[in-house]
Amino acid sequence: MALLAMVSVLEAAPARQAIGTIEGRIRYEGPPPADVLVPESGAMQKTLHVSSAGGLQYAVVYLPDALRTGAPREAAFHVDQRQFVFVPPVIAVRAGQPVRFTNSDTANHNVRATDSIPENTFALDTSAADTAGKVRRFSAPQPVRPVRLSCDIHPWMTAWVYAFEHDQFAATDADGRFRIDRVPAGRHRVAVRHPAGGLERDLSVEVRPGETALLDVRFTPADVHMPSR
Repeated sequence: MALLAMVSVLEAAPARQAIGTIEGRIRYEGPPPADVLVPESGAMQKTLHVSSAGGLQYAVVYLPDALRTGAPREAAFHVDQRQFVFVPPVIAVRAGQPVRFTNSDTANHNVRATDSIPENTFALDTSAADTAGKVRRFSAPQPVRPVRLSCDIHPWMTAWVYAFEHDQFAATDADGRFRIDRVPAGRHRVAVRHPAGGLERDLSVEVRPGETALLDVRFTPADVHMPSR
């Protein structure tokens, strides 16, 4: 029995080591599209959220060829309607993960999700100061594409939801940084998407066991292709 246990440990060790990490930064260099004034609140709605150092927030980085892994996350992701915009404007979740929609404004809103998948197509009423919110879950479209969110009452309000059947994805933080853990060793396709700006980049990266592959992706105004509303 002791020998069998030792063999099992030796066989499991390479499997644990045959993973690595992808991390890096997404940047935007140059003047971003102009902010849009929201008349009802006086707030400014940004197309691109770019830090003073050029980091691009709310870009989604993922592996298009990743295999389906694990169970959906049960921690709810929170999307608020605040100052007549969606906060955050882009989210990335596991398929089936709860997404809770709330309304912090004193005006009524709704949430309309538009997609070709029936379960990703719905309309929710979110009345004024609805802090309890309503929960929906999203399926993962194949090939990957974002589900568009809007408000019928205030048509400039737009957001996007990416849903994945695996954990090989991340959304960039306020400095444009991201990290994807537990990536199987080998060469992978990596996709970078920012739906509000129509920014897209596809690249290839080699992940070595126990190591971190670094990516530095840069966009410019020439890459912006804003979708029609």
